[in-house]
Amino acid sequence: MFRLIRNIGCLSIIVFIIFLIVAVFFDGEKIRQLGDKTTGIVKKGFHYAADKADRIHQDIMKKINELGKPFRERDTEDKKP
Repeated sequence: MFRLIRNIGCLSIIVFIIFLIVAVFFDGEKIRQLGDKTTGIVKKGFHYAADKADRIHQDIMKKINELGKPFRERDTEDKKP
């Protein structure tokens, strides 16, 4: 019984990590493509996860742009004559 619980826990952690990697690098489009191949409530679940992945991707890209902003401003100031 405990082995089953441990296996389910490990599987859920692995699925969560894969979801985050796909969300960061590929946006929610890959998840949406997988969801289109299914039917019913599973399809709705995949589309919900794809929407969450889109939000995660947008938040991370916004943070990356904010963190890179001082470096871009410094580069443009150095190029002025």
